[in-house]
Amino acid sequence: MYKNFMAVLTVAFAGLSVLTSCSDDDGPEAAGPGSQWSATMRGDGEVIGAYPDLYSNYWEYTYDLSRHGDKVLRFTGEFPHCRYFSFSVYDDDNGSAIGGIDDVSIEPDEGSVNPFRVTTSQAGRFTVYLVPEKLAGEFRDRFKPRNLCIVKDGVRKVSVMVRQYLGTDATGADHDEYGGVDLPLITALDPATGKEVALPEHIVSNVYSATSNVYILKSDDRREMPFFLAPVSKYYPNNSTDYLYARTRLRHDSVLTFSFIPAPIPQRAEDYAGAAARYWSICLGSAADTRSYGSLCDRNACWTDGEKAEFVICLRNNTRLADVEAKVERLRKEGRRVNLMVWDSEKLNIDGKPLGEYIAFMYRNILPNPEWQYSISNMLPTEYFDGVKEPVDHVTDPQKQVAHIALGDYGPLGLKMSAVEFLDSL
Repeated sequence: MYKNFMAVLTVAFAGLSVLTSCSDDDGPEAAGPGSQWSATMRGDGEVIGAYPDLYSNYWEYTYDLSRHGDKVLRFTGEFPHCRYFSFSVYDDDNGSAIGGIDDVSIEPDEGSVNPFRVTTSQAGRFTVYLVPEKLAGEFRDRFKPRNLCIVKDGVRKVSVMVRQYLGTDATGADHDEYGGVDLPLITALDPATGKEVALPEHIVSNVYSATSNVYILKSDDRREMPFFLAPVSKYYPNNSTDYLYARTRLRHDSVLTFSFIPAPIPQRAEDYAGAAARYWSICLGSAADTRSYGSLCDRNACWTDGEKAEFVICLRNNTRLADVEAKVERLRKEGRRVNLMVWDSEKLNIDGKPLGEYIAFMYRNILPNPEWQYSISNMLPTEYFDGVKEPVDHVTDPQKQVAHIALGDYGPLGLKMSAVEFLDSL
């Protein structure tokens, strides 16, 4: 889900919101938070397209703004226990990002705390508002909301998506699907009075109808596999993330390797602001169906800050797989930071088709800091496919478009070789 900065986001810090959760006799009854959102869209569920991260969970609430443009939506809840959390707002007719707010930017409720700013075990609460552009000025002036997301005029159908990465329970010890808290409660408000009104019906989002363009690239069979900055996409992008992407065809007798220095990752909330990135991962997806089937993130990969990490990829039906596994294990015992990822080309997807040998790679950085010297956010994108040219054909400035040239040791470059070459190499 590529980045798209078509977002319009206003965070108002002045004043305390006076909106209260009151309702008239004919007002709505508050539904439980979980019942208002979709079922969990699991990054590792092998259902959602556009190469989701396997360590993420998503939930969407979609409604018809053309019928409810006179309402403000309010989201109240407790900050989840996870590496990253955000609200993203999309034009559901085309999947483009039109707003959102990241965890560290969310002002906590009065008397509460934002645990993405200060490390704490205290439960922090928040309130976020989604307001149509035509109502935003008056609503802001009247109620002084702390966290305001504005939906631009002309949008007919809105999808709000909550994202969590690496969710845990309240202790941080165990994985938890919801980050140890309930999903935010959604209520609808009259923008003039602040009182609750009927919540818009949750309708079906287009996020479930991912389409993919399946095609063969001549570069898939080249020995080198360069990485490029992903171009802007209009398919429900995480507008806080940049991606390096690459793709290749890996045959049963081949091995792909690449190495680079990953972005350093902060360990405390106090270090989030100004960090090089909040999170990184390597994801492997099928070029045929745009779903992800393998991933390593910073928490689970074998790497050391400031040193090169190595990645070895081969097919499960590689006749030398056992030897490749043995060599990787030996290298790790010798102190090398090596990671093996095995691609099952014969595995059947939910459509009953084999994943195949064409693999797409994503190196993901959440909240990359453009002030960091080696930030991928400072690169220039290349077009992925236009029917004539391939990514490598769109390169006009290698110093900014090809990762291993633009970023030096911080940029990956894939190299394919036979299994025999890999086993004989140092």
